[in-house]
Amino acid sequence: MQQDLTAQKQASHVTNCQSLIIMGVAGSGKSTLALRLAEQLGWHYLEGDDFHSPEAKHMMASGTPITSEMRDQWVGRLCAALQECAAKQLSVVLSYSGLIRQHRQRIRQAASNPQFVYLQGSVELLAERLAQRQNHFMPVSMLQSQLATMESVEQEADVLCLDISQSVNQLMLQVALKIEQRL
Repeated sequence: MQQDLTAQKQASHVTNCQSLIIMGVAGSGKSTLALRLAEQLGWHYLEGDDFHSPEAKHMMASGTPITSEMRDQWVGRLCAALQECAAKQLSVVLSYSGLIRQHRQRIRQAASNPQFVYLQGSVELLAERLAQRQNHFMPVSMLQSQLATMESVEQEADVLCLDISQSVNQLMLQVALKIEQRL
């Protein structure tokens, strides 16, 4: 797998910059996978949670879903960061929930050559992972709200759906293969 990702890293310098958007509900492992991919590929990493306002983080930590306006502002900040990366010709990996189709479309328009990866899993596995997390603002009680908000990706051809019951290494290999297919 290391060789596959090294080859991807070398190829990415020859081609236009790219954007990998790792998405899923809380507990899906999107930050873990995105960070590992960014490190292996040598791409810039953007953690979607870092773009939430302090107020939004406080609301979610208390078990209150953020408002549509807050979510729109958050997506706007993510889009601005993606546009900045594109302007600098930086390939980027973004971890972001991607719950709403309209927001995914905004991300597509802001990102360079975007490829979405949707991490899916059973409610039980997601809840178990959330319960084991420490030092994170998103409580287990928010999982049902996120699942209810998550809009289908069926009609979105640039979304690779992966099962989170696999290891991070297995997921990384599948993403590397997808990137290779796109070159």
